[in-house]
Amino acid sequence: MDIRKKIGFAWGYSFIALLLLGYYYISHNWTFFVFFYAYLLVPILDELVNRDSQNASAVEYEKLIKDRYFDVLVYSHVYIQYFMLAWCCYILTHDALTWWQVVGLMLSQGVYASTIINVAHELGHRVSPIAQFHSRIALLSVCYMYFIVEHNRGHHVHVATPLDPATAKKNQTIFSFWKQTLVGGFESAWNIEKKLLEKKGKTMWNLQNEMIWAVILPLLLCGVLTLIFSRISGKFEWIVPLFFVVQSIIAILSLECVNYIEHYGIVRREISEGKYERVNPLHSWNANHFYSNLMLFHLQRHSDHHAYASRPYQVLRHFDESPQLPYGYTMMILISLVPPLWFKIMNKRLEYWQANSVDVDQIMKVVREFA
Repeated sequence: MDIRKKIGFAWGYSFIALLLLGYYYISHNWTFFVFFYAYLLVPILDELVNRDSQNASAVEYEKLIKDRYFDVLVYSHVYIQYFMLAWCCYILTHDALTWWQVVGLMLSQGVYASTIINVAHELGHRVSPIAQFHSRIALLSVCYMYFIVEHNRGHHVHVATPLDPATAKKNQTIFSFWKQTLVGGFESAWNIEKKLLEKKGKTMWNLQNEMIWAVILPLLLCGVLTLIFSRISGKFEWIVPLFFVVQSIIAILSLECVNYIEHYGIVRREISEGKYERVNPLHSWNANHFYSNLMLFHLQRHSDHHAYASRPYQVLRHFDESPQLPYGYTMMILISLVPPLWFKIMNKRLEYWQANSVDVDQIMKVVREFA
């Protein structure tokens, strides 16, 4: 791996650096900047910087897997997220911010919090108990703890089929999809936990039920933050729970925009009633935009992730044969919010790709390399 790319994965810290340095050394109005950075500057940089289709060689693969540098990056963001929650609560209750500066802070922290779900996604696929723990506390910070249940044991099983609430149908708007995935995802996670507990001879109303904790723990965290900062200021700080909820909503909806983008219109072949072909790199939209891929820990190489879910981000591969997005995720999120524009751009690509898709056996030969 090129040293510039290796160092580039640390660019995820730019969200926090820009927000903190700008706030203290430029202006309190800088609270908006991270939001504009993500949805205006990043798409521009994606177009200016060369694409990245390079994959690790067999020799590089072994070295990259063992390099702890890549672990430090993702684990550190979990702790930074909690620092940012505390910092935001502090300035909201101690600094004289205008209403638009408050809005800017919520939007910018929401953008960063959405990347924390991506970090939790990366760690949640690892078998290490430490990784699993960090994934859960990352999701706790955005009220989305049931994601790990539904994503790992639901989405990865049913992706690109009618059974998956996180797979968008052709001509489905993002707004319809939000309802489908949020309600359907929660129901799916609940049923997954129910079946698991039934096998153990236990009822749903059991402390081993992750869904119960997924509801209780975010409420407790919100309550603790509100209590601490209300006690410090000597009055009830309603802005703290409002901030916590808003940054969580922004993070969750951003993540679900990504789900919408990654699987829009793609369906696996049904080989027998209720049984579908194995997931392969043809079943996810991808983007090889260098800049945004560094910031998102190769999330845009999504096909390889679905083929091998436990593969760490630093060795995820690009496949030319996979369906390709015209822009990086942040630009695609903006486009998805305008359904007529989304359908005009994506339906043509979807239909073209379906008519010209490659032989599955051929691509699976490539996929199995360094599996």
